[in-house]
Amino acid sequence: MILLSPGGAGVERHAAPSDRLAVASADGIWFLRRAADGDWSLDHKEFAGTFVSALARTRDGALIAATHGFGLARSEDGGKTWRWINRGLSQFDVWVVKALEIGGREVLLAGGMPAHLFISENGGAEWRELPALRTVPSLPSWFFPPPPHLGHVKDIVVRGGSTLFVAIEVGALLRSEDEGASFAEIAVFPEVSDRDIHRVLLHPASPGRFIVATGWGLRISDDDGATWRTLEPAGINYPDALVCHPEDPDLIFVAGSPGYPPNWFAINRSRSRIARSRDGGKTWERLLAGLPSGGRPTFGAMTLAAWPGFYAVYAGDTDGQIFESRDGGESWEIIFETGPVSKGEHYRGLAKGRAPMTDLDELVFGGPGAHRVATTKA
Repeated sequence: MILLSPGGAGVERHAAPSDRLAVASADGIWFLRRAADGDWSLDHKEFAGTFVSALARTRDGALIAATHGFGLARSEDGGKTWRWINRGLSQFDVWVVKALEIGGREVLLAGGMPAHLFISENGGAEWRELPALRTVPSLPSWFFPPPPHLGHVKDIVVRGGSTLFVAIEVGALLRSEDEGASFAEIAVFPEVSDRDIHRVLLHPASPGRFIVATGWGLRISDDDGATWRTLEPAGINYPDALVCHPEDPDLIFVAGSPGYPPNWFAINRSRSRIARSRDGGKTWERLLAGLPSGGRPTFGAMTLAAWPGFYAVYAGDTDGQIFESRDGGESWEIIFETGPVSKGEHYRGLAKGRAPMTDLDELVFGGPGAHRVATTKA
């Protein structure tokens, strides 16, 4: 089964092609199945009416679902039945959950809003907080433009089975060399208010390289975070979903939109797009065949699923349109429509003909961000 979710891993290895796809949406999890003729249909749906923000899979095949407002749940039968696994959690608005290996053992790591980080070493039966996350110097400056202006954990990755990285939207990229007992800050931008970190892309074949999707563009470091420069993927100012091939660190896909959310909301259109790089971000191609040009919704999630000698890419947008490419991004088709696949409330901000909304239209930006928003056209 392939997992597509805003706060999930985004890169998967499989032994053989899969005919099942699980999509996390603002209206539950949609389990899709491909028929022999290639058409996709709904197999079953779970958590109807619940915003499912992330999906993860453990080594034993269990599925973990994160939700906005209700915490975490676990399924051991492919998503047919679920049980809540919130023991030890102190907050339940969860933005990301990952099954990762640290120190030779599998752990679950989850982060939410406000920004707290939790770990489980027994498959979610119990959680404990990693409080060092909230001791770094930049903590008082963490925020989020929509009210209530609380920064949150947006991504969690591990490198080499030992080094933990945590992305905060907005405020920090953090590194821990001691399994979360302490954290150091990585200055992706000089201004803390610019450190709007959406996704962190690492690859074992490029050990010193970071690529991060931020609220102010795509950034890359080739010296383990000491220095950074900006990448320019086909006019995408606001990248979010970011994946690469597990066997080829230079084959990268990114989804995002020109301008920034306030610019999109003003015209009720995000003009989202997907771009591909075959050379580690040096050059980019905008992918068009089968993808919208100038559309209203924005992409909320993307997954690259790889098998021996083959891979497929899946993307979901805030209208719930699920796109698939089985030829490396050369062509795409809509295979199904689910609930909105969205980073946070983007799906509400980009609803067709929506009324004004305080939480989406009265956004606050710090430092240089306010100038960028005011002078950028979507």
